[in-house]
Amino acid sequence: MRSANLEYFKLVVESGSLTRAARIYGVNVSTLARAIDKLEDQLGVTLLERNHSGVRLTTAGDFLFHRIASLLDDLDEIKTFAQMYGTGHQGIIRIGSLLPPTGKYFRLALSTWQKRHPSVRIIFHEMKTGDLREALFRGRVDVVFFTPCIQADSIESLLFYNENLVLALPCDHPLHRCNSIIREQIRNETFLLQDWERDHNVRTRYNELFGQNIAIEIHPAGKQSVLALVSAGFGVTLALQSQAELGFPGVIFRPLRDDDARLQIHIGWDANRKDAVIGCFVAFVRDLIRRN
Repeated sequence: MRSANLEYFKLVVESGSLTRAARIYGVNVSTLARAIDKLEDQLGVTLLERNHSGVRLTTAGDFLFHRIASLLDDLDEIKTFAQMYGTGHQGIIRIGSLLPPTGKYFRLALSTWQKRHPSVRIIFHEMKTGDLREALFRGRVDVVFFTPCIQADSIESLLFYNENLVLALPCDHPLHRCNSIIREQIRNETFLLQDWERDHNVRTRYNELFGQNIAIEIHPAGKQSVLALVSAGFGVTLALQSQAELGFPGVIFRPLRDDDARLQIHIGWDANRKDAVIGCFVAFVRDLIRRN
């Protein structure tokens, strides 16, 4: 059953006659008549009574007209949504990230995107590094924000931004009077780390900064829990500058005098996926990087 025949039926009913409908919509009367005949044959009922004064709906025609009109409205809505999704103006983007979106550029990207594309929903997933890779490959997320430890041939990526790392200390720590910290001052400290299910990327970063012989305690917990342990005096930890700006009760944050004390955040996506919304988001982030 062709949607064009349904359209012609609706037009004829709304116009009141075949002749008037043909004149208004620029089609031949014979085209309209054949379309309605075909529709009646397919449905097995007479839809219209035709006479010299125009057309009148039969009982069956009246019953079906309202349903056909509703169906055609639904089809128009489907076409509109399909066009919007196809151009990246509507849809959903599922973001996977090792870190919360507290960084200045992260917040800027999300807020600017929301203003420009209010009809595109953002769903945010925090997960460990290994899960980010798997979630991207399995299509559970569309883009990931990660540190450079994720490597795979099919992942396209680019550097999003750099963020400084700072040291989180208890407020009463002997180093609380220092405006900044050097490595030698904290080599004997106990470092508290987030590390889920043997995801050792965080530990590797600490070893790169402070050496292989530092004391490390692993906690399969979120950053807030680790900072609570720091506040209670169980050790120290590293935090992002953006996390330090939010503050935490009983914890002070001090910059590290080390050029390597920063974290590179990359955006990555599956090079084999073709999706207008994802492509639009990646292009937006790429443009934001160039301008900032």
